[in-house]
Amino acid sequence: MVRGAAGQENMRPFSGAILGSLWMLSSCIFYACSASLVREIGDTYTPYQLTLIRSLIAVAVLAPFYLQEGGSLMFIPKRFFMHLLTGVFTYLGIVFWFFATASMPIADFFALQFVTPLLTMAFAIIFLREQSDARSWLAALIGFSGVLVILRPGIIEVSFAAVAALISALFYASDNTVIKSLSRNVSPTMIVYYAHLLMIPISLPMAYTTWKTPDAYDFTVIVAICLCLTIAYLSVTKAIALTVARVVQPVNFMRMPIAAIFGWVLFNEFPDIWTWIGAVIIFGATTYAVRRGARTAKGYKNS
Repeated sequence: MVRGAAGQENMRPFSGAILGSLWMLSSCIFYACSASLVREIGDTYTPYQLTLIRSLIAVAVLAPFYLQEGGSLMFIPKRFFMHLLTGVFTYLGIVFWFFATASMPIADFFALQFVTPLLTMAFAIIFLREQSDARSWLAALIGFSGVLVILRPGIIEVSFAAVAALISALFYASDNTVIKSLSRNVSPTMIVYYAHLLMIPISLPMAYTTWKTPDAYDFTVIVAICLCLTIAYLSVTKAIALTVARVVQPVNFMRMPIAAIFGWVLFNEFPDIWTWIGAVIIFGATTYAVRRGARTAKGYKNS
């Protein structure tokens, strides 16, 4: 009986890693789906309108989880300015996300988005005083060199969509940094709920001035985009809750081949060799930095 109990204990981390990896794979599929759907209608509706609709749907989806955790619809959170920052950064990240995915190959977009964890690491070290070492910084520099491999500035013209993808990554990394600070005493569900709730008044002015009422088909596609993005986010949250980031981070690279398959089947596009090389450089550096950061933090905690 003791041996059986010990075996079950040993299986729990393994099961968590498997389930976490499956949830992360689910997020990769739904992110690729959402980007593909944006390509379908991205030229018809502005990112501002899409962001407002996404905020409204996200609040409706997240409200039951928020209330289940004891939240109140009339409650003004503590550290309101920090919550406001998450709303602003999330809004800007999503707006540029829509700008980029509407007009560039989706696999290229996700390749550039791999810099988000590296930017998050840099911001956490600078603003949150998290511990790091020279090897982590070197990995970050190598990762950023992968961006140059993909963009090849001076060799090919750098599109606005590619710049928008990097700006989106910058704002998402800024948002992640604020969330890291807030999550010390606020649950992830409440952070995300407040962010999307605050995004509604933030996005309303630009959405109002550029509003175009969608027909039934387009509205269905917009709702599908928003639901895919919400499911993808919840899948990432579930993956990280089940196991540590260094376990599920490698699975995140599946966004690239999955996005390439969607782009090939739906839009007859396929990333060139330089995009693949750059993506591998960025992802390899990110994975090393995540694992190195975990070991460094553990070393400081034990010292």
